[in-house]
Amino acid sequence: MEDTNAVEYFLESARRFPDRPALWVDGRTYSYRALESHARRLADRLAAVDGAVCATLGERSLTAYCAPLACMLAGKIHVPLGTSFPEARMAGILERTRPSVLICDENGLALLPGLIAGLGFPMVMLTSGASAGEAIDAASSPKVDVAEARRTKTASDAVDAGSGLAVDDARIAYLLFTSGSTGVPKGVAVGHAALRAYVDAVVARYPELDEHQRCSQFFEPTFDLSMHDMFVTWAVGACLYSVPRSALLLPTDFVNEHRLTVWFSVPSMAATLQRYRLLNPGALPAVKLALFCGEALPGPLAAAWMAAAPNARNENLYGPTEATIACTAYRIHEEDRERAVIPIGEAFPAMDIAVVREDGTRCDIDEVGELWLGGAQLAFGYWRDPAQTAARFVDVHFDDLASPRWYRTGDLAAIDPAGIAHFRGRADRQVKLRGYRIELQEVEAHLREICSAPDRPVDVAVVTISARSGEAAHGIAAFVASADFDARAALAAMKLRLPAYMVPSEIHRLDALPLNNNGKIDYPALADRVRPPERIPRARRSATIENGMEYAK
Repeated sequence: MEDTNAVEYFLESARRFPDRPALWVDGRTYSYRALESHARRLADRLAAVDGAVCATLGERSLTAYCAPLACMLAGKIHVPLGTSFPEARMAGILERTRPSVLICDENGLALLPGLIAGLGFPMVMLTSGASAGEAIDAASSPKVDVAEARRTKTASDAVDAGSGLAVDDARIAYLLFTSGSTGVPKGVAVGHAALRAYVDAVVARYPELDEHQRCSQFFEPTFDLSMHDMFVTWAVGACLYSVPRSALLLPTDFVNEHRLTVWFSVPSMAATLQRYRLLNPGALPAVKLALFCGEALPGPLAAAWMAAAPNARNENLYGPTEATIACTAYRIHEEDRERAVIPIGEAFPAMDIAVVREDGTRCDIDEVGELWLGGAQLAFGYWRDPAQTAARFVDVHFDDLASPRWYRTGDLAAIDPAGIAHFRGRADRQVKLRGYRIELQEVEAHLREICSAPDRPVDVAVVTISARSGEAAHGIAAFVASADFDARAALAAMKLRLPAYMVPSEIHRLDALPLNNNGKIDYPALADRVRPPERIPRARRSATIENGMEYAK
């Protein structure tokens, strides 16, 4: 195991604070000693199986939280699947990564038969003993058994297809799959050293983080911000609270009941609390540190949050999965309440940022260009996708910056005279919805395939729904140019292919898609058609609640 493996921080905390609480999940608290014991026993099972990749099907369970630790201890690449993805999407990820082991908790067992039935390679199944009705308690290790499945043989039969990257697989910590413009998710390969560089930066920036803190965990395991929750919390010896699904949409009661001191969420969660009048002054008095990441943070929302959490240090973080969780930060002040959008801030110590013109030259102060990121937190690239890796990760030298390799984010930004970066939108059609990155072209590709016949292709277009132009999106609307199509059937088919946050909340039929003066689809005109009135109608409000819960699972 390399000395840059972030699991070392967890092990050091387990040595220093063996009896302190490390994890609260499903109503139970596990000490660092107990969590380490569980993780090591699972790691021993993983180490006995050949192959570099291990996938996990499950979330918000002891087994699911042990899985990334065990993978690192066993030298495996961790691939989290969660349980909210459609079966077809999870199967596609498994086919591309070819894991030799699949860890499955009780939540994932119901999905297991259908998921493995069509796979064309062998895997060893490790299932939680809780699935057999045996409780997992802090005094014993998770019961992990090799399950015989229809296509599951022995470890010696396992197939390792390789990463397709110019890097030793042992240096990769985890793979996270994000939306891809071609219709196929991209697997971002994040290294152990990159994760550790991120943890180092966060722990150094926030001295409030220590063993006495109680930290929130809202994110799904397929969202890279969940890696922050686990590895930052356990690096300082604090306790991670896995917020139950029942409390994910409106978590203020849970946060106050358990006196959580560290809050980390996407801005959309705070916006939902504000919408339901739960972000009142003084509503969250115990919170000492509040971090927001994943999407633009409006100034008025930040002001409402600061009033609700008057004792907190509040910060806005920015960073794509390709730069390991977050790589810039900005401390929010009272005067920022007048800003339309809170700045994304300055780079972490091991990172560089540059704003670049289309010709590859650096922009001047306050000039808008594409934001490039370089430094120790960069991912290796995209799993088995050298073309995309070469397109987004480039080798460029800037005289005043040390980084030799850069990730082209596609985000537009400007850097002010004080060196603070400001988000200015996107250069393409990628959007953020409740923190999740979505390539609208991927949604369109699936919708086009569903609605078209071999002899009758149809035109489709997808836009985001927001209350007013320039505000954060809260849904997706689709348009299909066809005289004959079943919107209900199309929506049902989309739910089988895409995660809930990518499924359109409404589909409209048009005789033809509107075009602009250049003969291209007029997306702004389509967005105007679905922009709701100031008050959200009852039907739309229900859909928003449902989607919010899907985000939070």
